[in-house]
Amino acid sequence: MARKKRMEGIGFYHIVNRGVERRKIYMDDEDHMQFLEILQESAEVYSFEVYAYVLMDNHYHLLLKTSALNLSLLMRQINARYSMYFNRKYKRVGPLWQGRFKSWYVYDENYLKSLVKYIEFNPIKANMTQSIGEFPWAMSSKICDMACLNYELTEHIDWEQNLSKKELIEVDNVFNTKLEVVHTIVMPKVKQKLETHFQNKTREVAIAHAIKDGYKQKKIAEYLHLSSVAISKIYKIYRQKVAVFNTLRDKGIFWSYHKNITYEEAGESLFVEHLYKYGDFDDIRLGFKLFGKRVMRRIWEEKLKSDKRFVKLNFMIARVFLGMDIEASYFKEVKNERFEKLKMLAS
Repeated sequence: MARKKRMEGIGFYHIVNRGVERRKIYMDDEDHMQFLEILQESAEVYSFEVYAYVLMDNHYHLLLKTSALNLSLLMRQINARYSMYFNRKYKRVGPLWQGRFKSWYVYDENYLKSLVKYIEFNPIKANMTQSIGEFPWAMSSKICDMACLNYELTEHIDWEQNLSKKELIEVDNVFNTKLEVVHTIVMPKVKQKLETHFQNKTREVAIAHAIKDGYKQKKIAEYLHLSSVAISKIYKIYRQKVAVFNTLRDKGIFWSYHKNITYEEAGESLFVEHLYKYGDFDDIRLGFKLFGKRVMRRIWEEKLKSDKRFVKLNFMIARVFLGMDIEASYFKEVKNERFEKLKMLAS
């Protein structure tokens, strides 16, 4: 018998998921950080915000605000990615989670603050800490500065007061209420055909769009005649490129184009050119890791090599990153040209 399709709308959701047989799902700090990193990366792809979270030993609570009808898709990605990480790290097989995640649509905005308190009080209830803000893996600790976190609710709560009986009843009522959509018709999102994602897009961008649209990496791998591991690697590198691009963009490097330009809009060539010109040594080194030496050299030769304004930068790129003899060909000509100018000025 097929599983009942989960009802989805746009708005706030309280999400809970537990480890299989209530076993631990976080063994050390690295595991907590990995889960939060996956959460942040998923937020960038699926456009949601996190208003509260707590990562307990054998389960987690999330309060998310979605902006599209994609709750099942984004949670599938979060849980699957963390499960693969956990099983690989601890050399285990089998499911990590007890089952499908549980979700409650928050239909009453007045209840939100009670829910945030309920989530944050979990470590205190379990005798793990004495007060709000002490537990490192709750949002109130502010241990992680992630773009997806929204503190609008947590900053307006009186943490000195414990959960009242009324608040506990509110939480319990929501947990046990069966919702029926009356005035809002929730339509399932219709996927594009897989092949349409690969029209007029680079392969990495097309893969990212297909994953966001709900296609599993195995299906994409079959379509491209690649392994699932290859698709996973391409997608991971793509996310890293986007993260580096966004960091440079937020510094104002691409604002001459427009303030909210995306990596997809800028394209590989423009990004690498600006990475060379305005990034630091570590940025350029990361560029070689993400794009590869062949691409980095091609764009350097097209955009920078003949630009006399970047002579010192070109020397550094050629010698350090490309292993070229800076006494040869173009570089010798540039050095001789500068020497002749100095002689002319001195005469």
